[in-house]
This record gives sequence, structure tokens and C-alpha cells, in this order.
Amino acid sequence: MVAQMKILFPIAASSIILCSCMIFTPPAPEQPPEQPVEVIEEAESEQIEPEPQPEAEEFVVTEEVYSKTFDEIEAFIRNLNEIIRNEDYDTWLTYLSKNYIESTGDPEYLKQQSEQPLLKKSNVHLSSLRDYFTYVVVPSRTQAQLGEIEFIDESQVRAFAMIRNTKALLYLLVRENDNWKIEVW
Repeated sequence: MVAQMKILFPIAASSIILCSCMIFTPPAPEQPPEQPVEVIEEAESEQIEPEPQPEAEEFVVTEEVYSKTFDEIEAFIRNLNEIIRNEDYDTWLTYLSKNYIESTGDPEYLKQQSEQPLLKKSNVHLSSLRDYFTYVVVPSRTQAQLGEIEFIDESQVRAFAMIRNTKALLYLLVRENDNWKIEVW
């Protein structure tokens, strides 16, 4: 037993030393990101860090513009809900951007949408924008209620609703000739 301890002790001791070196070895100093020489020299001489650059500029509007736009979009969606509830396809078309009509009416897009579980289960095959309106829009959008809006820029807004305590995108809207239109996501 003593002979076994004599053999195991040096192995255990060297393992402890190796592990403690790994634990207590200070990490290598991080290299600062490369910056132009002028910025580094200026920062060193003034002993201050360069200011971080903002990631992406957010379009900011006044509370007055937000409130006015919210009211406009709320009225737009209320009218749109009525049009959808009445299954008025021709009037619904006037609420769509040209891009939306082209993209959503594209046969390939309609084919992809036909493969969605609810449509597939109901054996619905979309072949036109009118089919899309009848089988997708009418069943899903008649009760949409605006919760908040988010400006993308001065002419594009995302309209959100709260559905089961979750913020959900209702529409992407674009202002065309002083009227709001539904745009492609």
C-alpha cells in the first residue's frame, strides 16, 4: 500500500500543480481593435476612449406626429376591417400598394401559401389574388385592432396589434399620394 502511495503521490501532485497553473495563469491581454493612428494618438494624449458609433439610426418623430399618424392608421384599419368583413374585394384592392398586388398575386407566392397547413388541410389551392383575399385575408383580418405603430421612415410604418399578450405585426404600411397602403413585408 505504501508503494502504491509513493507511485500515486507524484502523479497526483503533478496533476494538482498543472491544474493550479491553468487556474491561476492570467489571461493574455486583449489586443485593442485596430483604429486609425490619429484616433489612437488623440485618445492616448487626452486619456479618453473614442466614442462608440451608433449601430443604426432610428427614425424619430415628435409625439404630435406619432399621435396624428396613429389616428390616421387606426381609422385606415377600422375601414379596412369593414371592407374585409363585407368581403368587398374590389375596395380592398384600393388599400394595397402596387408592389403588394404584384407580389401577393404572383403564382409562385400563391402556390407557397397554398402549402400552409390550414389551407392544405382544407384542400384550398390559391390561384389568384381574389382567392388569397377570400381564403386568407377574410378569415384572419376582420377583427384587427391597432395597438401601436413604429416608424421606419417618414412614409413607412409598421402597425402592430397585441394578440394573446404578444406584439404581432398587422401590416407594413406605406404612404402613397397622401394615402396609406398595405405594403409587402
